[in-house]
Amino acid sequence: MVIEMLNTNDLPAGYRLVSRLPNLGFEGQELFVLVSDKLLYLISKGPSLVPSMEDEPGLDVYQSEFPLSSVAWFIDTVESSIWRSSAEGGISAGKYHVVDKFDCEDLKISRDMNCGARYQKGISWKNFSRKPYGSSYGYQEKQLTDQVLREGGLLDILRKLL
Repeated sequence: MVIEMLNTNDLPAGYRLVSRLPNLGFEGQELFVLVSDKLLYLISKGPSLVPSMEDEPGLDVYQSEFPLSSVAWFIDTVESSIWRSSAEGGISAGKYHVVDKFDCEDLKISRDMNCGARYQKGISWKNFSRKPYGSSYGYQEKQLTDQVLREGGLLDILRKLL
């Protein structure tokens, strides 16, 4: 499924901006959290790397979509499985990801030890059922640093959606 990029300054009816925060760990980026009746949208905006290919004036925009029904699973998986050792009840030693299906969409959460920068810990949340904006191949992925999840408050923002 090829999606359309949302304009965070002019959202269509039925879409709501939940939060706008610094995308901690990704220098100069902002993270937008939006919802519709069935989907969570995580949109990152940062300085354009190639001005002739920018998505918005001066900005590159990266949009990922996940079923709203998967938000509780994401929070629980990160806190109870990914961030804990196997001795603490987390995922087995040597395993770094968890997969599941929500609303017929194949999702994967994995530990990322180089999230946005070398040796910066984070989470990679993938949706294999959705193609990236402007592409007919690949999948959507959002990298989220531990810093944005904890200190940036993203986990608390997501909890309020439950």
